[in-house]
Amino acid sequence: MSGSIDERQLAIARVYAQALLGLADRQGEVDEILEQLNQLRSLMDEAPALENFLATPLVQEESRKAALEKLFRGRASDLLVDTLQVMNRKGRLGLIRALVVAYRAEYEELKGRIDVRVTTAVPLSASLRQRLRVATSEVTGKEAQLVEKVDQSILGGMILRIGDRKIDTSIAKEIRQLNEQMVERASRELYGGI
Repeated sequence: MSGSIDERQLAIARVYAQALLGLADRQGEVDEILEQLNQLRSLMDEAPALENFLATPLVQEESRKAALEKLFRGRASDLLVDTLQVMNRKGRLGLIRALVVAYRAEYEELKGRIDVRVTTAVPLSASLRQRLRVATSEVTGKEAQLVEKVDQSILGGMILRIGDRKIDTSIAKEIRQLNEQMVERASRELYGGI
């Protein structure tokens, strides 16, 4: 269950995250909820059976409800437990990991910060890291927090994700575009000559 989170899952989880953050902000629990969500993600990492139990549609809603109460009520914020219970009723407990990501993004937005996901073929140098941080902060008007990932398959260049925007300057993208242009040209010449 701990695979990657797709955009659809993130969009659904964002609704829950915004509601949770709004309530947490009113009650002064914004930081505590973030910490508890991070702990919940760690718990799921350590006990995949828990995540499977919560996410599977084979388990009755009432069984999951009782388990959530027993595991978390009194140990976690009532706001978080209540949010998990709402997600349970809607059959959305499989989105807990997406909730963690979405809440963190909303939290950073509230704090005037933004995550900038940077994918490069090799690790960033300290000077390039600083230049990227400054440039993205100027563009977004928020304090940029770089989240770095090394992926050798992009060959060179970089891919930036700033919120919903994606900027792809990777060599792999350029090669794909060249390949598409060559296929298109060959197709035109092949079918144009008939």
